Amino acid sequence: MPGPAIAERDPIFSPGGGLEHTLGNYEPRPSQAAMAAAVAQAFAEGRKLVVEAGTGTGKTLAYLVPALRSGLKVVVSTGTRNLQEQILRKDLPLIAQLLGRTPRAVALKGLSNYLCLRRLEEARHSLPLVQGEDLVRVQRWAATTPSGDRAELDLPEDALLWRDVCATTETRIGPRCPYFEPCFVTRARRAAAEAELVVVNHHLFFADLALRNRYPGAQVLPSYEAVVFDEAHQIEEVATEYFGRSVSAARFGLLGRDLRRTSATSGLGEVEGLARKIEETAAGLFDRVKRGIPAGADAKVAIPEGLFQADEMQRRWHAADLALEELCAHIAAEAPGREDAEQLVRRAEDLRLALAEIAEPSTRETQAAVRWAELSTRGVSLHSAPVEVGPILAEALHSRVETAIFTSATLASANDFSYFLERVGLEGPAAKTLGLPSPFDFRSQAMLYLPRDLPDPRADGFALAAADRMRELCAITQGRAFLLFTSYRNLEIVASRLIDLPYPVLVQGDRPAAALLEQFRATPGAVLLATGSFWEGVDVVGEALSLVVIDKLPFSPPDDPLVAARSRLIQERGGNAFRTYHVPRAALALKQGFGRLIRHREDRGLVAILDGRLLSRPYGKTFLATLPDCPRTSDLGEAEAWWKAHADQFIPS
Repeated sequence: MPGPAIAERDPIFSPGGGLEHTLGNYEPRPSQAAMAAAVAQAFAEGRKLVVEAGTGTGKTLAYLVPALRSGLKVVVSTGTRNLQEQILRKDLPLIAQLLGRTPRAVALKGLSNYLCLRRLEEARHSLPLVQGEDLVRVQRWAATTPSGDRAELDLPEDALLWRDVCATTETRIGPRCPYFEPCFVTRARRAAAEAELVVVNHHLFFADLALRNRYPGAQVLPSYEAVVFDEAHQIEEVATEYFGRSVSAARFGLLGRDLRRTSATSGLGEVEGLARKIEETAAGLFDRVKRGIPAGADAKVAIPEGLFQADEMQRRWHAADLALEELCAHIAAEAPGREDAEQLVRRAEDLRLALAEIAEPSTRETQAAVRWAELSTRGVSLHSAPVEVGPILAEALHSRVETAIFTSATLASANDFSYFLERVGLEGPAAKTLGLPSPFDFRSQAMLYLPRDLPDPRADGFALAAADRMRELCAITQGRAFLLFTSYRNLEIVASRLIDLPYPVLVQGDRPAAALLEQFRATPGAVLLATGSFWEGVDVVGEALSLVVIDKLPFSPPDDPLVAARSRLIQERGGNAFRTYHVPRAALALKQGFGRLIRHREDRGLVAILDGRLLSRPYGKTFLATLPDCPRTSDLGEAEAWWKAHADQFIPS
């Protein structure tokens, strides 16, 4: 697809320009300059632009500089908090030097990142002594912190206390709260209202967008004139979550607990019986849901047809609904006008509405939704989500905001943006697209190994054969490997087979992800086995990572309720779901996995994909055309020879 005409290049990105003068060791990157010019043009014309910028392009500066030159109020939405921190602490100070002024920029995080002063005060009177030490630590910090951001607080990641003292959508009261003026969320939002650039993550952005769409006049973010989505390939998944509904016994339990905590300060009278009724009716409902799901079901399963129409289920649903209705009536009688109590009413009414939409979809909106139950160690939760989020975004976002930039290293499948454009509601001439190559020389920095002699990846013996091949590959690079899997089942099989590797073996789940990654970086020769979350957003630069092995093509499970519903819709419209949905979706995920290897122009290494369908099936050409251009081989000896010829500096003498 042709890209936009490129406007005049910004001298900041030119040879001898601002970046080279400021950084000293900066090498001008044509792709970065081209992206900056295209983004500036999109801001000037007030239009949508989609940019796939290869790893190493420097896309963050390429959109931040024109955004700050535009004179518009801009929101930058990122896929991770880490990128938020990078923009605030690294990129913006550099831009301040380049522009000769300090941009008015702030970061906003989700509510749960901020301390709630009201809930902290309630916690002093209601929490058990076992949390006393953590509570004292939080109180001392609260007296000195300028932001109330948990990132500043030395509190264990798994500390239960934070759940009881953080701000949440369900517990935030608003202007009538006695702590509204000193509130950390209030301060952060006021700073955001005055800033020219507001940096958020996708979860906060789409929580705000869904709130505006559902309740006109309500909003979390300040008004803005333009938005930039970095790591834009995540948009469909995050937007789907926030334009859907979810209900769990835990939500009922939190409501009951907060009812007890609020009663002491709001004159609600005796509420223990009411709180217990809310919790017990919810427990009965979700127990019945669990028994209505077929034995041996996967983590996600479509809600069985007629489940909520059965007499016993109807009785339990209505009992839970009645308990919530009684809470609303009790508060109306005992504490009218008390904002903290009325906030409980809003939570109860939202639970009733969400449960009704999931249990008995009848409106036009919910007919286009898919419903499922999710099983986890914490219990059962119920969900409803739109089958298509693109039309919703077309109305809620694209029709309201003229200027929007979408960028990522993985947006085009085989140089075709059609899949991404359709998924986010930008079909037709709504957006211009631009594909920019990475400045890295993949032909000299990486080799792709594609074996032909392994079993079919769907065969029972594949995992064991893959484990043996992974062992041979690790021997070539002396460890220093990511072994990426599409399922926990294969990960566990391979992990048991490779436990005796002569290198440190780290397995996802043994420690928190951040700690595991830090251990990998600090442990020479380590081999890390991981699934989904390590396929993207993980940067390991240099000799610590020299090999990435991917066991299978990352096709989405066809029985996932949302994937199945989207496939059916495409087929019903006369399309080919496999070709237009499953293949490009998997190809982009594969490109993310490949991208873990080369993060710097000095990196070298091997990528191995052990799925023979890449070479034996016609759709394999799409996958290969989506990956960076580098030499390929099916001969293990040739892969070893390439490694020795190109990466001797990484092999200890």
